[in-house]
Amino acid sequence: MAPIRVGFLGLSKSGWAPGAHLPYLKESDKYQIVAICNSSVESSEAAIELYNLPSTTKAYADPEELAKDNDIDLVVCSVRVDRHLSTIGPSLKAGKDVFVEWPLGKNLATAKELLKLKTEGGVKHAVVGLQARQAPTVHKVKSIIDSGKVGAVLSSVWAGQAGNLGPSIPQSYEYLTQREVGGNIVTIHFGHSVDYVQYALGYGFQSPPKTLVANQRKYIQITDSEGKVLEEKHAKTSDDTIFLNGTLSSGIPLSMTLRGGKPFKDTPGLEWRIYGETGEIRVTASGPFLNIGYPDTKIQIHDFEKDTVEEVQVDKDEFDEGFGIPARNVGRLYKALADGKINCSFEDAVERHALLDAMYKENGIQA
Repeated sequence: MAPIRVGFLGLSKSGWAPGAHLPYLKESDKYQIVAICNSSVESSEAAIELYNLPSTTKAYADPEELAKDNDIDLVVCSVRVDRHLSTIGPSLKAGKDVFVEWPLGKNLATAKELLKLKTEGGVKHAVVGLQARQAPTVHKVKSIIDSGKVGAVLSSVWAGQAGNLGPSIPQSYEYLTQREVGGNIVTIHFGHSVDYVQYALGYGFQSPPKTLVANQRKYIQITDSEGKVLEEKHAKTSDDTIFLNGTLSSGIPLSMTLRGGKPFKDTPGLEWRIYGETGEIRVTASGPFLNIGYPDTKIQIHDFEKDTVEEVQVDKDEFDEGFGIPARNVGRLYKALADGKINCSFEDAVERHALLDAMYKENGIQA
């Protein structure tokens, strides 16, 4: 079978794409990168050279021109979220398959517009990077629940610390401080987290959950890559405190809380408990991003009758052995896409955006 020919929007010398997307795309015989589209032709050519892509790889600077290329089957979009519509929109109109990073759009309205373009363009495969749905840790948690090992689930409590938006933030992540960009700890950190929690426990709520979304730290330091302060008092508009309480459509009461900043010293950055009739599941990790994963991620089960705690091992696969952590779940998603097994569609993404939009509106925030 011929490889899927990929046009890549936003493959720069740093950032998420080189570590998360590039490894599997270069390694797999299911895909072939045939074009790069960055902010300039020179930047695209530099990326082709930097990552040792074939000399036949085309260099573009205009998403419209990329969309017209008949030698491209799939367009990957890994640019900042407020640029998704302008960069991936032309490919959707051209009917090309796409893989777009989460969040799909900078807000619900933009996400709906992208879904409309996908529908009107007759796009067959439109995937969103909610890759925690491919994560072995999340699959293991779901399988434990489905097996009945802890009995019927009575409730679940999830608590995380974002790591970002504490007292300071590197200049490269300054965009996280501005709500209007659409990429922040509400949409990215909480958006990924509430998605994988619901993947395991069930999507939807019996009634709208009660939420609190607030910007408690109005100013933040901006630092360089070495921690030197570049700006002492940078105005921050994005939110750093998030609470959600509600009952899922599955009947499970759920409580989630996420705050900015680092966790308390020597404690996990994530603790997720799933309380059942006969036992409790506890998931801990350095941070909330199970969509990426951490070496210290741990799943434990407390058996109430035996009063014992068992650590559950997660099965390893080809991605654990051959790829860095950021590339593993993204690689699993690419493999699923090549095999025609898609479980994170544009429709799914719009539903997630609708939840976040409702949370903003409940708290009087225009996003």
